[in-house]
Amino acid sequence: MAISLIILAFILGTQNPHLVKLNFIVASSTLPLAAVMSICFILGIAVGLAVFSVFFTKLKWQHYRYKKQNSAISDVEN
Repeated sequence: MAISLIILAFILGTQNPHLVKLNFIVASSTLPLAAVMSICFILGIAVGLAVFSVFFTKLKWQHYRYKKQNSAISDVEN
């Protein structure tokens, strides 16, 4: 699966050799379209992993609290 994604990225990169001008707040830069697409893709993955890790950590913490609460209730009943 990873090899096919790498091949697909290579094909897209070779098909997009055009230069794109990026205007930032204080500067500007000219990069190939493939590089801009790669940077945006990597940033998207990073942001997605960060959001996922926050929600996953909250869910694990909630599961731990419910498990602790359940064990406390079952100890009281016995």
